[in-house]
Amino acid sequence: MSSRNVRLDSVRNLLRKYHVKTLVLTNPADQFFVTGFPFYAGEAVFILHPKGMVGIMRSLYVEPFRRFAPKVEAIACDEDRLGKALAYVAEKKLPCPGFDADKEAYIAGKRMVEAGFAELPSLVSSLRQTKDASELKLMRQSNRIAYLAYEYVKPRVRTGMMECEVASMLEQFMRARGASATSFDTIVAFGENAANPHHVTGTRKLKKEDAVLMDFGCVYGGYCSDITRSWWHGNREPEEYKKIWKLVDNARRTGINAVRIGTATRNVDAQAREVIARAGYGEYFTHRTGHGVGIEIHEEPCNSADSKAILREGNVVTVEPGIYLPGKFGVRLEDTVVVTKTKANILTRK
Repeated sequence: MSSRNVRLDSVRNLLRKYHVKTLVLTNPADQFFVTGFPFYAGEAVFILHPKGMVGIMRSLYVEPFRRFAPKVEAIACDEDRLGKALAYVAEKKLPCPGFDADKEAYIAGKRMVEAGFAELPSLVSSLRQTKDASELKLMRQSNRIAYLAYEYVKPRVRTGMMECEVASMLEQFMRARGASATSFDTIVAFGENAANPHHVTGTRKLKKEDAVLMDFGCVYGGYCSDITRSWWHGNREPEEYKKIWKLVDNARRTGINAVRIGTATRNVDAQAREVIARAGYGEYFTHRTGHGVGIEIHEEPCNSADSKAILREGNVVTVEPGIYLPGKFGVRLEDTVVVTKTKANILTRK
């Protein structure tokens, strides 16, 4: 049985718990999960029903989609695809329809409620949390490309280069090895900019003695990677930089060691955070320890203090502790890992 059929069966099994038999999908990440075909947001609406699936999409998608999935009905519609989907459900008398209420805009959600659709939680997102073998294969390659980009770029970073130049080098390397896009806007931060966890890459030039932080990733086969590396550029590394780098690396290792089947994600966060807090830098670790990664760069489960999630085999999460000293520099070290039967396997590697 194909991965697509397995996923469709899994969705149908979840729908039964909510007494729903027909599901309308408008989210492009969810659509990719169940079809394997990429759509931009708003370009298609899919209807999963007891006897199959139909896609209502812009006419320019119909022919390539039919070649990709010849057994799935594809209907061309260049205006009001949601309206066409509602009419299709009514015309075919598809039973017990529902939609993902968490992902719909107010107007679209209101239209479906008025049409008698049940409001559902994010069922497909819950399935996407656990990656199957085919997904993990793509994620390993996505993360491998990102790691190789780091190995390629680091020795080529030179005094006087701008942040945006280094970001361009990273992105060109990943594209040349099969990446279709970056997972998010590449962050390259020099000096004091590294103290901002979400710095926007700019034209700041690298000094002879400076901190460097790179946070980046790529999309390969529809799946994201995420990696952060930090180091000191120059020969006179400050003692405090050495200290916080070692602390963050210890917190990273501790967090990865805590990633196990059955572990609460808040405990992963707590154990990594405790390493930094014990050394007196707790107030400078200003974000969660990690997040899920997959078709989207931020998915559940998250390694955060307020999370109620329990790790399961096949979850893919980041572990990314950091220390940020305003006006001076910052260090973040991040790996993406998969939960296996025995431990966490690091994906951000060769």
